[in-house]
Amino acid sequence: MTKKRKAPRRRVAGVRELRNRLQAAEDAVRAITTGEVDAVVVAGVGGEQVITLAGAELAYRILFDQMNEGAVTLTRDGLIAYCNRRFADIVRTPLARVIGAPLRRFVPPAEQAAFEALRQRGNTGNARGDMRLRAGDGSPVPVAVSFAPLHPEGSAEVIGVVGVIRDITERAQQEDLRNRLIEQVMTAQEEERRRIARELHDETGQSLTALLVGLRTIEGSQTTAQAVELAQRLRETTAQTLIDVGRLWRGLHPGVLDDLGLAAAVTRHAEEFAQAHGVAVNVQTEGLDDGLSPLLQATLYRVLQEALTNVARHAGARSVNVRLVRGAGAVELRVQDDGAGFKPGNSGRLGLRGMRERAALLGGSVEVGSEPGAGTTITAHIPVRGA
Repeated sequence: MTKKRKAPRRRVAGVRELRNRLQAAEDAVRAITTGEVDAVVVAGVGGEQVITLAGAELAYRILFDQMNEGAVTLTRDGLIAYCNRRFADIVRTPLARVIGAPLRRFVPPAEQAAFEALRQRGNTGNARGDMRLRAGDGSPVPVAVSFAPLHPEGSAEVIGVVGVIRDITERAQQEDLRNRLIEQVMTAQEEERRRIARELHDETGQSLTALLVGLRTIEGSQTTAQAVELAQRLRETTAQTLIDVGRLWRGLHPGVLDDLGLAAAVTRHAEEFAQAHGVAVNVQTEGLDDGLSPLLQATLYRVLQEALTNVARHAGARSVNVRLVRGAGAVELRVQDDGAGFKPGNSGRLGLRGMRERAALLGGSVEVGSEPGAGTTITAHIPVRGA
């Protein structure tokens, strides 16, 4: 009786198992034909291989190929089961050669440990970090990477990692430019301090020393006439010292900028330059009544100072035209002289570095046009914030 009952039960269990396998196979075929599966992992002698199914990427491409960031789906072993075209562009490798490859192939040796640690953290939660990838042509690509675990729908099992990779080359370049500008500004500040110290020592210090010696001489004067003559000389020395000190503090920060504004400061500096160097200066200003920040005004004033200093040192000009105009969203400063000029590419002596650094800190630029015998034109464009 017992033996006769076991055989039917075994046959029923076998049929049930076959039906389950058939159902699983039908579900897999349905998922493949409907595009729910985009790739399969095949285990072989050479290890696991990712095989992408034809037509299965359509749903991904519609969404992910519109992204500005690279998107990848990794297996638990780090193989790229899927990626969008943006990621292939980032690593400069054809899409067909990216899918199925291990992501670590695009990571330089020096970054391998950090990459593996980031990927492992991505198996359990969100993980972010900056690193460098190695493109197909061998060039480094700075990227920001974000990993997160990949779960089947309705399951807590982790079957892989989803990654978003953003090319931050431009950001890295901007940070490098910012660091270089900060270094150059600090260097310029130190040079300015050195110049001020030298002028204080050479001019103001010597004048004060002369005053001290003159006062001692007056004490030992034999007659009133000698004392009066010495006092007159000391008065002249004192007057010149005041002029030198005034020029020094106006160079540090022109008070007229605070009191009367940029247009008045530019006009006054041009007049003083004309008197000091015997060069006719014509000034035209427009639209500078309001809306310019103190930093922008100071920057334009310094660029004008440097441009006129170059005229005095190198141009041998008889006249200079200064035009300072606020346009749509920017201020333009143009300093044009009728001096000797120079060959293009030979502008290193004109001190353009300082002018360009000042303008670049505010997002502006400085351009130079010149020809031998045809004078020089220096033009600065600086945007107005919020315009």
